[in-house]
Amino acid sequence: MYKFFGAVGALIMALGVLAGAFGAHGLQKLSTDPAVLEPYKTAVQYMLWHGLALVMLWTAQDRFTHRQYRWISASFLGGVILFSGSLFVIVAGKIFNFSVPGLFILTPIGGLHFVVGWVLMAWTLISKQRN
Repeated sequence: MYKFFGAVGALIMALGVLAGAFGAHGLQKLSTDPAVLEPYKTAVQYMLWHGLALVMLWTAQDRFTHRQYRWISASFLGGVILFSGSLFVIVAGKIFNFSVPGLFILTPIGGLHFVVGWVLMAWTLISKQRN
């Protein structure tokens, strides 16, 4: 029915694999500081999990209305962009000595997007009528 979020989820997964490979092989050459490595690892993990969630949601989209599917998918995508994206920028700032004022607020907002997506999915599945 709707290819966009499934394709984006697959691309997020590909980027997550690349980011994980860089974290394992390249990032440690730039920094061994846990304040750099841990947020990076967290960003990659959440990116991969929610990319997978988008792909899985796409495969099960017939269980959701268009509106439910769109809201859940948009919540996950927003979470990846805000949560993982802000952590990646924060890590880059620590390595290359720069900061983006106010960026830290995007991380919990992104986390809230993840929570909203999961709660919407749970609510949809719980309230769904059995055939």
